[in-house]
Amino acid sequence: MQFIIILLLLIIIVLLLDISSRIPKRNYVKEAMQRDEEQREQLKKV
Repeated sequence: MQFIIILLLLIIIVLLLDISSRIPKRNYVKEAMQRDEEQREQLKKV
């Protein structure tokens, strides 16, 4: 029974890693700069 549980957990981990590798990598610096620019524009409007 424990063997089946461990096997299923390993299958789930492999599937999650496969899904994760398909997702495009995020550019956190670019996103932060865009957020900062949007906040500056909103402050200028007020």
